[in-house]
Amino acid sequence: MVQQIVGIDFGTTNSLISVVTHDGKVKSYAERNRPHPSVIRYETDKVICGQKAKDQLEHLGVGVLDNTVRGPKKLLNKDAINVGGRLLHPTAVVSDFMKYLKDHALSEQQENEADLTKAVVTIPVDLDGKGRIVLREAMLNAGIYVERFVHEPLAALYGYFKDLENTEDELRRNEGRMILVFDWGGGTLDLTLCQILNGAIVQIQNKGNNTVGGDYLDEAILSFVEKTHAKQHGWTVDSALQRYPGMRGKLLADCEKAKINLSNKEKANIFVPEYFQGSGEEAEIDVWLTREDLEQICSKLISKGIREIEHLLSPQQTNIDSQTISLCLATGGMINMPSIKQQLAEIFGPTVLHISSKGDRIISEGAARIAADELELSLAKPFELLEARNSVVTLWPEGTTLPGRGYSIATKQSMYSTDPRDGKALIAFKRPLMVGKSGTSDARVTYGNMSVPINAAFPPFGERILVEAIIDDNLIVHVSAVGCDEGEMVKMEFYELEFALRILKKNIKENTFRLTEKHKFTPGVAALSNISRSKNAWDLVPGELLQEYNESHPLNPKQLTEQQRLEHLRYQPCARCGAKWVKNCCNVSLLQNDARHSH
Repeated sequence: MVQQIVGIDFGTTNSLISVVTHDGKVKSYAERNRPHPSVIRYETDKVICGQKAKDQLEHLGVGVLDNTVRGPKKLLNKDAINVGGRLLHPTAVVSDFMKYLKDHALSEQQENEADLTKAVVTIPVDLDGKGRIVLREAMLNAGIYVERFVHEPLAALYGYFKDLENTEDELRRNEGRMILVFDWGGGTLDLTLCQILNGAIVQIQNKGNNTVGGDYLDEAILSFVEKTHAKQHGWTVDSALQRYPGMRGKLLADCEKAKINLSNKEKANIFVPEYFQGSGEEAEIDVWLTREDLEQICSKLISKGIREIEHLLSPQQTNIDSQTISLCLATGGMINMPSIKQQLAEIFGPTVLHISSKGDRIISEGAARIAADELELSLAKPFELLEARNSVVTLWPEGTTLPGRGYSIATKQSMYSTDPRDGKALIAFKRPLMVGKSGTSDARVTYGNMSVPINAAFPPFGERILVEAIIDDNLIVHVSAVGCDEGEMVKMEFYELEFALRILKKNIKENTFRLTEKHKFTPGVAALSNISRSKNAWDLVPGELLQEYNESHPLNPKQLTEQQRLEHLRYQPCARCGAKWVKNCCNVSLLQNDARHSH
């Protein structure tokens, strides 16, 4: 019997491996029926991971805490990590943790249940190129090949649809509809707006905030509990007792449990004996925390997180009315808090809001489902290059299949500078703001701008610029460009691609969803490019430069378009007053009659 490829959710706070078993059910290799805390502790020659390492933490913050690393995903971009006096590369730390997860899964699995050497691995939407490379290498060092990376919200949403009675029918029913994935975990809050199009889950827009994670709330609860204890015993700052070593970590764990219990209870007791170095009741923490207390403690943090929804749907972002959202899928440890449930229900309505009952494992389960169903990722939007006068060249169209492990896709373009006067070819790489939009007038988002050195002495279209773009199996776009005369190559990388997850093998009926007046978008300011694919596109040359060219090439002049003629006139100073602009000219009426140059 063939072993199934697993799905791995490598999270900031918790991590989990899941697999679709041979009977079609999903199994997660949890610890004490909960995901594994993403904590690694180094003690001489021992490496301790998961709950055992977390139990020994003094502080619950993310990062390096003496000889312990919590949330190694946040450290993937570091060149080295100082862990208890030892310099370790993030690859080594993540690899140690993944070996632990793999070994635990091996000890829990049944015969031929899972192939733990191959995995679909989820990543945050904003994990950059370096982080993906380090994560793939760490997985490989742990004996795990990353078959495909997939964004966490896509995995969660697919896991949701697969849990429904008939996935294909539900996808057809949601055709054209907008869905918001609201993932609020211990480390970050991630929001992804998706649309179901032609049987695929398509990303529209992403937004994240790593300053409102649930771990910050645990710290706030601990501070409240300590202050309440001090008030009960009339302590001042100077009279407060010292904590016993290691007890702060114990209290943090109890605060986290109390937060969870208050999801369905009105109050919870936090009791930690021998917390302070004293005697009697002063030495022990014994505080009752009510749901009202919890809501007061976290009100600012929750408000900050909920406002991220407003930002994502705002006119500056997508300009989507919250009433057009057909489903808000809420996942992560924070979403069980009554206050968050209530505010989400007020925004979207109780029938639209779905609080996932498996918020701590739906991402890993979704990844396992993607692996089992052998789904492919494709581009949600075309990857474009901007030509002069804001026309666009599509390097990869939307729907392009993205490469899996060991593969890449590439494209090349020959361009020509339409205006070489400043010695730079300006190349802008963009994507439409919305899916299904590819017209020149549609609003666009910029990946980045590239400035390629060229020979300023050349005439328009005199120097060829070679542009090459590659998407690798880390889903990173590598772009290089070189002017053939100057010969100085410029390179850039982009990782903010938006993906579509192909589900239905056959296209369903054409999308009938149409943008309403509320869905109109405000285009941003675009960088002006000065390149073209065609050497004959003289209508793309600035009018004043083309006139200069004609004057220096009288035997082969180029015809000016009306736009170029007006551009040329616009930059000609008035013969009488020397002004260049209509507001300063001595004879406005003549200029308005296109006769300014003759007076």
